[in-house]
Amino acid sequence: MYKTIPIRATFSDEENAFWLFQCEQANSLWNCAIYYSKHKHYSWLEQQSEAFTTYWRGDELRYGWKTYKCTVKYAELCKSLKDNPHYKAMAAQSAQQTLKTVAESIASYNQLVGLYYKGQVDRPKLLRYRKKGGKTAVTFPRQAFTYKKGLFYPSISKESKPELLTEIALEPPDFIDTDWVKEVTVRPYLGELWIDWVIDDGKQPVDLNPNLDYSQAWSFDHGGDNWLTGASTHGKSLIIDGRKLKSLNQGYARLVAKYKAGKPEFYWDANLDRFQRKRNNQMRDGINKAARFIINRCLNDRVGNLIIGWNERQKDSSNMGKRGNQNFVVIPTKRLIERLKQLCPEYGIKLTVTEEAYTSKASYLDDDSLPSHGEKPKGWKPSGKRVRRGLYKTSFGYLINADCNGAANIARKVARQLSLDLTKLGRGALTLPHRYDIFKSLNRSYRTRSEKARFQPAL
Repeated sequence: MYKTIPIRATFSDEENAFWLFQCEQANSLWNCAIYYSKHKHYSWLEQQSEAFTTYWRGDELRYGWKTYKCTVKYAELCKSLKDNPHYKAMAAQSAQQTLKTVAESIASYNQLVGLYYKGQVDRPKLLRYRKKGGKTAVTFPRQAFTYKKGLFYPSISKESKPELLTEIALEPPDFIDTDWVKEVTVRPYLGELWIDWVIDDGKQPVDLNPNLDYSQAWSFDHGGDNWLTGASTHGKSLIIDGRKLKSLNQGYARLVAKYKAGKPEFYWDANLDRFQRKRNNQMRDGINKAARFIINRCLNDRVGNLIIGWNERQKDSSNMGKRGNQNFVVIPTKRLIERLKQLCPEYGIKLTVTEEAYTSKASYLDDDSLPSHGEKPKGWKPSGKRVRRGLYKTSFGYLINADCNGAANIARKVARQLSLDLTKLGRGALTLPHRYDIFKSLNRSYRTRSEKARFQPAL
């Protein structure tokens, strides 16, 4: 399995100047490749008799070129730009990686063109130029490195080598084997340089883990203060607290607003870069800890299924008012799901992401029907109701946690599909969930114990 390990670079002044120069050359080479592709594409369009036409965009009649696929390929870009000064300033293989990225983006554009004429996506746009004088990532495959005495020495072009003031080398993290390294990327990130180590540690995805029970599951409903509320078919429940994440986001927003007071709308400087880096690192830390906590819980409970409720486009189409949107949209739940998609195959846990329409309204204990989004039957009404924030009342008068009710309904949506046993998921499990703070609860001994559970047979 390929993995990417991002590490903040600590270069000397001479090394930093070299890598900044390389990033600038990669940015200029990218723009040259875009220019070549667009010039050839539009020159071809001019030769077509019906390529320039009028079209409707909403209620407005517009005119312009028809949308056609771009025929430029990587081999053509490489052949046409090999004498470019920006190409020559970079190592040949790193320059080729930049051109491959452009070619892959053109291929993605061509796929969107096909979907556009099927009516599945909006009208796509050809690639845009990057900011002049900016910087972009420089990528080296493993073949472009020489490994000596614990350091990786990248290839350097003949044009750049005479200008060097120091030897250029990259030191890998001490927790990875040097034989695992497949690719290295040096990229600019908010005023700093970071190194992405792409490795293959030899681990293969696990289809079925004999130590896990695939008739059992943990299901999670996401929110704001209660970031993730889980209910287990073993009759357990928990809440991963989200107030810390919300507080971090609010502190960042206040700091930026105070700093930019009286300045232009698009003002940005190195201090704002620093604020942004700190906030992004805190969010990434929270995502990684929450993902590890969930995986550990599944391993400890011998649970083979993990279910997450998620409605696509619910963040960018949220309409809960200014304050409600601010508290809900910034919580990085989608990124957490993507992280779980990476971790679950490593342990043989089956991840299911299902739509969560009506799971908060319907009563789990009353076995209300759960229609999909947009398919609610006429006259459908839930048996229970939410009597106050966090408290749900069933038709029999039972009071349970509202978010636990939603998590249980999410499990019920896919219970038949996954052959889940829901007999132990009753009123007791939904009444008083245990609240965890991921920034305090995830100690090293807990993680080590959970890792060992992966290899121990079930009793």
